[in-house]
Amino acid sequence: MTPAAARGGEDEALVAYRTLLDRYHRTLDLLSPAGYADIDRHLAEAERYAAAVGELAAEAGPVLDLGSGAGLPGVVVAARLAPREVWWVERRRRRVAFLTQVAAQARLSSVRVIGDDVRRLARPQDGVAAVTAQAVGTLREAAALTRPLWGPRVLLVSRKGPAWRSEVAALEAWWRGDSQAAGSGWAAPRVLRAEPLGTRGTLVAVELRGG
Repeated sequence: MTPAAARGGEDEALVAYRTLLDRYHRTLDLLSPAGYADIDRHLAEAERYAAAVGELAAEAGPVLDLGSGAGLPGVVVAARLAPREVWWVERRRRRVAFLTQVAAQARLSSVRVIGDDVRRLARPQDGVAAVTAQAVGTLREAAALTRPLWGPRVLLVSRKGPAWRSEVAALEAWWRGDSQAAGSGWAAPRVLRAEPLGTRGTLVAVELRGG
């Protein structure tokens, strides 16, 4: 398949996603009216997540989108990184049903839709390489929830407000304690990317190794 053909397939996936959003966003309460009206910007932000993971994450291991909700940024991440394995993890049943339909109609065959608590999942063979978390608490909270699934190197990517540096500091304190408690080598988290998202905060990508 040529790069142009591959990108065309990715765009078809996003067309299918938008079609399903059009159909179900009200009945399934997927997005607020303001959020749906601003869908182009949400999709553009999701592209930034995909770019960060594609450029900065380890090559081995799946990408885990934590709290996938209505599919942002997970759908764009899966479309742009295909055929890489991407897990959409969401506990709410109606959203799981929607995401399952998205994966099927968008032909995202490398996606796993997981309707469960992330703390009950089994670690994949290579470990998770990246975690995207758009609306799941702080960086430390996202890390603590997913820590048992990580590979030897993991990238956390999330949109944060003005206090994102404080979140990184809290993540470092937690990671130091977690790593030392496990009796393993420790390296401080590294901020690999911090990109302003206009008035919507900053996209932060943090690498953790060696715990």
